[in-house]
Amino acid sequence: MRNGQPLKTKANIENLTAPLMLEVIDLESFISSGDCNNKHCLLIHEYAPSLDSILKLDWGAVIIINEISPPIDNRLPIATDLEFPNAIASGDVIVISLKRINVLYRRSSHSNLLFVTERCDHRCIMCSQPPKEIDDTWRINECHQLIELIDDDTTTLGVSGGEPTLLGDELLKLIQHAKDTLPKTSLHILTNGCAFEDFTYVSKIQTLAHPHIIWGIPIYGATPQHHDYHTQVTGSFNQTIHGLYNLGHAKQHIELRIVLTQHVVKHIEDIAEFITRNLAFVETVAFMGIEPTGFARTNYQQVWCELTDYQCSLSDSVKRLQSNGIHTALYNIPLCHLPETLHPIAAQSISEWKNTYRDECNSCEKISQCSGFFQSHRQRFGHQRIIPIQSLRSETHGI
Repeated sequence: MRNGQPLKTKANIENLTAPLMLEVIDLESFISSGDCNNKHCLLIHEYAPSLDSILKLDWGAVIIINEISPPIDNRLPIATDLEFPNAIASGDVIVISLKRINVLYRRSSHSNLLFVTERCDHRCIMCSQPPKEIDDTWRINECHQLIELIDDDTTTLGVSGGEPTLLGDELLKLIQHAKDTLPKTSLHILTNGCAFEDFTYVSKIQTLAHPHIIWGIPIYGATPQHHDYHTQVTGSFNQTIHGLYNLGHAKQHIELRIVLTQHVVKHIEDIAEFITRNLAFVETVAFMGIEPTGFARTNYQQVWCELTDYQCSLSDSVKRLQSNGIHTALYNIPLCHLPETLHPIAAQSISEWKNTYRDECNSCEKISQCSGFFQSHRQRFGHQRIIPIQSLRSETHGI
């Protein structure tokens, strides 16, 4: 099994009085750019006395990969003895705390996001990030700090929670800050869409005139009963549909997200028909495999199904949407669970730090194109049938 790099690592931290958010810069990048200030964390592989003059510069902190304890007497916060030394690279943005380092932005990743809150007003039965009723308003300031430190040529930045619209006008301020600081960066904002039932709020978003926001909004059925069953909130379907119409009226970009639970898959053709008749203004429909953690693990019997049993229904639904001019994508689904005709629209969508491939995948000829699995695919979720695509072809030819 091959796993992605984690977003946190334990470390030995010296001289730290409070958590620090810093941009990582390695020795090579420092020499070529000359960048050095207390917003930077210098990353070196091992200590050498010849580096003493560099280490005395105005760094926010120093990470020394191949050391067990700090080799120098220095006023700077120093991190050594990293549990996962490869988890951090030049250009990343990190938070150093007393016993660990968290990566908030990874330069090499296509899945960076602003995590704005753990609160949510829905209790979706397959939610991978169960909401918490806590005061986490500190996250807003953290996100504003992060916007200032990440690369200004970042293509896309996600905004997620929890439910981001619970921030109200604070979300609008965050969008404005991103627009001003990262004008080339698209925002992909995941929300249940209910707040957009209030057209006043949508008008405020429209007034911001961000050059490119994609609103990722889920629907779980073609009827209020089916959708509200998933969200566990009566009336959520009507609120979401009204919100979608308001966003459409405001010329906002919309991606409908349809999580393929057992109940959704059984009615997937009805959902596709509903979209083509009532929501044809959306730009994209994304069918999404379940991330098997959080409430999805708790509600395993209610939510899980083997997609290989529903390939015809999924294919027919995709064709219906595409024939009506709606861009369609498949997220979080291994290629060996899909008919070959759907492979071109199956994205490698699982965040790198959540991603894994099984040992059986090593002989698959399409592994480089495949999303693989979530690392949380274990126990009951782990017993999925995996047949490498090369093996399928070999069986077809009688080899």
